[in-house]
Amino acid sequence: MDEKITHEQIYVRLCAVESKVDEIDNNTKALVEGFNAVQGAFKVLGWVSVIAKPILWIVGVLGAYSFLVDYFKGK
Repeated sequence: MDEKITHEQIYVRLCAVESKVDEIDNNTKALVEGFNAVQGAFKVLGWVSVIAKPILWIVGVLGAYSFLVDYFKGK
């Protein structure tokens, strides 16, 4: 290895690596924000499912009651 690398060449390479690291960092930030958004959406869906179950039961009971009232009024 008779080729000598100058400080200027090292600096240029370091700047190139730094710009690539910055680009990867920006891409990673976007991915992390996306994962956080999905995690928040799943939390909201969990709450919606917790709320939806009792509401469906109430609607079902009211529907059955309405059906029975209509059925026995017709006789």
